[in-house]
Amino acid sequence: MEMTRRSFALTGLTALTGLALGGTSLSAFAAGKAGTLRYGTVTEVTNIDPHIYAGNSWKVLIGVLYSPLVTFDTKGEIVPAVAESWEQPDAATIVFRLREGVTFHDGSALTADDVVFSLERIRDEATGATLRGYLVDCTIAKVDERTVEVKKSEPDASLLSVLALPEAAMVSKAWVESGVNIKSQANGTGPFTLAEYESGVRARLAANPSYFVEGEPKLKAVDFRMIKSDDARVSALRSGQLDMIDFVPWKDIDMLARMPNFEVDSASGAFMSVWFNATRAPFDDPRVRRAMAFAVDREAISRAAFFGHGTPIFSVPTPPDSPYFNADLKGTVSLDIEKAKALLAEAGHGEGLDMELIVYQGLGIYTTTAQILQANLKEIGVNVSIRLVEWSDLVSRKNGADYDAMIYGVSMKLNDPDAYSYYLGSESAYWAKPIGYRDETLEALLDEGRQLTDQGARKAVYAKAEERILETMPWIFINYREQAQAYTRKVKGYVHLGGALSEAAPAISLPKIALD
Repeated sequence: MEMTRRSFALTGLTALTGLALGGTSLSAFAAGKAGTLRYGTVTEVTNIDPHIYAGNSWKVLIGVLYSPLVTFDTKGEIVPAVAESWEQPDAATIVFRLREGVTFHDGSALTADDVVFSLERIRDEATGATLRGYLVDCTIAKVDERTVEVKKSEPDASLLSVLALPEAAMVSKAWVESGVNIKSQANGTGPFTLAEYESGVRARLAANPSYFVEGEPKLKAVDFRMIKSDDARVSALRSGQLDMIDFVPWKDIDMLARMPNFEVDSASGAFMSVWFNATRAPFDDPRVRRAMAFAVDREAISRAAFFGHGTPIFSVPTPPDSPYFNADLKGTVSLDIEKAKALLAEAGHGEGLDMELIVYQGLGIYTTTAQILQANLKEIGVNVSIRLVEWSDLVSRKNGADYDAMIYGVSMKLNDPDAYSYYLGSESAYWAKPIGYRDETLEALLDEGRQLTDQGARKAVYAKAEERILETMPWIFINYREQAQAYTRKVKGYVHLGGALSEAAPAISLPKIALD
């Protein structure tokens, strides 16, 4: 696949200097842009290391500050980013040809050495990178100054999709090795530069004059405001203090959609789940986890928490429109109190047990879901203590394995069934690795499916993988949730994506958005 775009090739400057180059000042560059987008986001971003996933809002920021080798467009197709082209000589190898003239925000040129360093940083266990499990068995080699080869030990049908994720961002080797705090500073090649950042509160982005895509970004700046209160976020949009908000409260989706001044784009793709610390007793027993899964009233949660914008999941979260959807699993896990009690008794907890449920307090869907779960599990003798926490605390507990169970909302991440590895594979820094979870049967199936290229053969393997997931129930899958963005009608060019790309949609669209 080829795509040629002219680079601005402005070097030695950031979007904050106001200095002139070649007769054109950066202030003049900014003046040609169409204003500042005021964007209200729900989760507090407290760590902007581009290789360690930290939530939806993090993904939006990282997606516009940094660039991977390839990326997704507004149609969900993989297109060039810092790599202008690529070829796959075999099912285990991808060779990337880098664009000329791509620069980091500090003005330094992106080189093949930076690409190798970036991917090796992801592979380094000390980084704690989210995608390490996908790249751990890779060999990354510089072929020449503009060519890098990524080779896995076995064929991998999902590798290109993985490298298109924002979590596969390119960073500057010299900049990182200079000792900067990569958790609070940024130096990418993306369409926006980091002008200001107040951890957990706000981030202000300025247009990158050196961005390699001609005509982008269209905005002069983006002002990210982190507002965890549902009502406060909606109120700020309605009063004109914000131009756009994410995570439209489900109770407000229909109301805002009826108002003439706003657009509301909603799509499915994300799903709600309960994550167990599946190596901590008694949650290390699959019978305990399955018992709780059969006690959950998914219909009640979908009605009460999502106001008609949620659909129960009675099996696994592979979307029905996926070519890998297995209709035979439909209805595998439904509300069955007697079965739940029997499983709990079989596991030696017929008298019940106590547990703590960690819940993010910034979104009403989490607290409502938690309250219904608490009532559901009480029916089988499980006493649930709800602990409401800030987003940063929830992420810290997840990464530190400091929980019995927690409610979490995610998407499948990839348009590929190997998305299960992102979470449930033993090398997953996101969920499995921090708690030391490894299911040998599932691991073997994920490895097998990843190495196949024939879709029919892959579907058969992933069907077995999904059966194993339901047998062991490391997570309880609750429901799909529609995820909505709302914005004033002066915002033009936003495209809302569903499925695996639902949380990346704002980052994909931001360089293309303009304000009337």
